[in-house]
Amino acid sequence: MVTDSSRLVVIAGGSGFLGRGLARSLLERGYEIDVIDLFWFGDYLPDSVTKIKKGLFDLTQGDIKSYDEVIFLAGLSNDPMAEYSPSLNFIHNAAAPAYLGYISKIGGVRRFIYASSCSVYGYTENKVH
Repeated sequence: MVTDSSRLVVIAGGSGFLGRGLARSLLERGYEIDVIDLFWFGDYLPDSVTKIKKGLFDLTQGDIKSYDEVIFLAGLSNDPMAEYSPSLNFIHNAAAPAYLGYISKIGGVRRFIYASSCSVYGYTENKVH
């Protein structure tokens, strides 16, 4: 149950490598955590995390309106995956976070955090930007 002093956070893609660590860290700081994930790589989350097995495009404004913060970690994480399927890369790394951000905004979520990997910025060799 959320109290006045606690904050309810949902991590989209929270069962991945980074999400698992983030969930544990936020739990230690007193946050209440829900994770929305397809659990492609298993479930290694603490039992105190509420786990929702659902695709992001199946979410509605009503599904997320009770959260204080939404954190997006559900993107495809590397260049080989992006090269294998540019269309899926676009869907997971551009369309999905845009959709989640939109329904978060209209649902009244106070904060949306988009975390990314180098795949968002592209790959370069021997170049410093």
